[in-house]
Amino acid sequence: MESNRIDQSTSDLMDVLRGGSALVVAVVHAFQVFILPYCGLGTAPHLYTSFLATHAVTIFFVVSGFMICLSVFRHQKAGEFDDIGFAKARVFRIYPPLIAALLITILVYLTISGLALHGSESYRLGGELAVSRENVKLEWSSLPSTFFLLYGAVPHVPPPINMDGPLWTLGYEWWFYILVFLTVRLSNGMSFRTIAPLLIVAVMLIVGRNGLFFRFLVVWLSGYALGYAYMTGRLFLPNASVVLLLIIAALVAATLAIGDTANLLLHPFDTSPGQNLMVIIGTSIAVCVAFALRFRDHLQFPQWLCGTAAFSYTLYVIHFPLLLLAYSLLHPVVHGHNWAVAAFFALLAGLPIIYISAMLAHFVEDRRSILGWRKLKREQH
Repeated sequence: MESNRIDQSTSDLMDVLRGGSALVVAVVHAFQVFILPYCGLGTAPHLYTSFLATHAVTIFFVVSGFMICLSVFRHQKAGEFDDIGFAKARVFRIYPPLIAALLITILVYLTISGLALHGSESYRLGGELAVSRENVKLEWSSLPSTFFLLYGAVPHVPPPINMDGPLWTLGYEWWFYILVFLTVRLSNGMSFRTIAPLLIVAVMLIVGRNGLFFRFLVVWLSGYALGYAYMTGRLFLPNASVVLLLIIAALVAATLAIGDTANLLLHPFDTSPGQNLMVIIGTSIAVCVAFALRFRDHLQFPQWLCGTAAFSYTLYVIHFPLLLLAYSLLHPVVHGHNWAVAAFFALLAGLPIIYISAMLAHFVEDRRSILGWRKLKREQH
């Protein structure tokens, strides 16, 4: 590619992957909150919806790796990496929606507990086969590690708050950003200033992280490698299809070597083989995206689906506590009916949550508006 800007077809494809994945995760969580009480754990609906959510997250990581690679290219100035510009871009991408999510979660908790709504003590009214949360509980001691995204990276810090389940992936993504930031900085010159932070972070991650972190890192790097092949034009060379087919053959061979595929697909996090198969699927998704990019001019997507990317991150991080609030308000009405009625109320709750996400995203995902607001504040002072 001669320019650091991607073409409209590529942009649409990435938007569909991001927006569609966020919608899948939100729908699956709505299922878990509203319908799981009528289905129970380990049933086919539970397992298959969990599978969809798992690999929607996997798609997120592939797209994230791809887009971060493009960001690295865009922050090259006169042959040097603009590390300050890159860092600012990442902070303003992650933190405004994260702060909004934390504030919403705290507000939901205070509302449910302060008004003694259903769920303040227990979400069970009797007869539920399972519930996504036994009650609303906010681990105040976990707020610092959640805000600074330290969980899993710094040893012995608390996990993220439980009321907003999707936040667990942000810690992974944040540290992927940091690793790339520190690694690419080496291109500006090998010095103690560039080498020491990378070594410190690498040692910290090795000590503080688990195997799942490094497996997701492989998936994320497959997206990054795809972005590199795209930006350098290697993806569009005549022999690229042969290389991609060889990668597919290797992935198929690895899948056969692991074995027990059907069971592991439905339990991707329970065992090391399941996690390894998740990596294979994630890498396979990157290869599928590579083929789609090679033929992107022939792809067409509904504009409404492309438009969901504008609020996909906001939807991803705020929907779960809002679903819990909706369940607190609606479950006493739904209880005693069947899964179809619960599904109707899940839809009734989900549509306003999507609308709220779209409206809030104008303030927390539009980086130009955020930077413009900061500039205005500086001028006023």
